[in-house]
Amino acid sequence: MNNYTSLVDILIKDETVGKPQHERVLILGKTPKVLLSNGFDELPLVMTGKVLSKAVFDHGISTNILKRLPSIIANPKCIFKSANIRFIDSVVVLTIELHNLSPIVIPIRKNQMIGRSNKYNIVASVYGKQGPNPEIKWKRDGLLLWDSKTRRLDKIW
Repeated sequence: MNNYTSLVDILIKDETVGKPQHERVLILGKTPKVLLSNGFDELPLVMTGKVLSKAVFDHGISTNILKRLPSIIANPKCIFKSANIRFIDSVVVLTIELHNLSPIVIPIRKNQMIGRSNKYNIVASVYGKQGPNPEIKWKRDGLLLWDSKTRRLDKIW
């Protein structure tokens, strides 16, 4: 087990006994090449304990999926520009993974400060996108940045 997967176990255990570590920063590793080619800088890819906690306890994402998150992000189905105009610095990774038959999506923000001097690319959330298949709508809305089927890369930053 590596440090990231060990920390996932520790933080979930601490949360279940009433000792959440929401401010803890978990380093998933280097930002994957697929994100680097979509405007991200070579910064560590991280997630906070609060995001981990919310993924597990609010969204029901399994620890198995969370432990594989670095690999899942590095091998997405599609990457979309955020539809939220407040988050023009973000992408949404659509995974091949499912949660309750819904695709798991992972919004990621680029070049964000944590603390006074450290910049990271930050996993903002992990959840199953319920409702109609978002891939169809997001492609129709012109938000597609990258697609694993076509290896399409649309630089729209």
